[in-house]
Amino acid sequence: MRKLIVALMIALFLSACQNEAQILQEKYERYKLHYQSILNTTQFKTSSEHFSIEASLVKLSDGQYRYDVFVDEPKIAMHDVEILVIVDNGLLLVSDKMMPSVGLFEDESYRLIPFQVDVDLGYHKGFNLNGIVDTDKINLKVVVMWKDYFEIKTEREYFSFDLSVEE
Repeated sequence: MRKLIVALMIALFLSACQNEAQILQEKYERYKLHYQSILNTTQFKTSSEHFSIEASLVKLSDGQYRYDVFVDEPKIAMHDVEILVIVDNGLLLVSDKMMPSVGLFEDESYRLIPFQVDVDLGYHKGFNLNGIVDTDKINLKVVVMWKDYFEIKTEREYFSFDLSVEE
């Protein structure tokens, strides 16, 4: 009886691990789809009528540079928000590091809704995606994807920012 219980517990543990690995693989596939969609896009914006988006590049004390992308001040209800930033058209297949993202790997859903902030319920004021680079001139490409108020229609906007640090 004892061996049966131990075997059952091991089987449950292994199936849970396989489920987690499968879920992580599905999230990575979604990340790759967003990444590839940015690389395939030819028309980019620098602003949106639905929310505020800004990008900046600053020099750090160690000689590296930090870029920030701010997405906030929603003008419409945005549900299931997903954001991905890529630097300098980095090829997905040769990239050895993950790019900043929101809503792709987390287990929760993010919302941007005008004048509503309650992080415990997933209502955020905005998002700051950032990273470190070694050069003082970069190009950032960003995709912001969300569902409408009724969570039926999916919207997607692509942005491009050429940033440099003037010394």
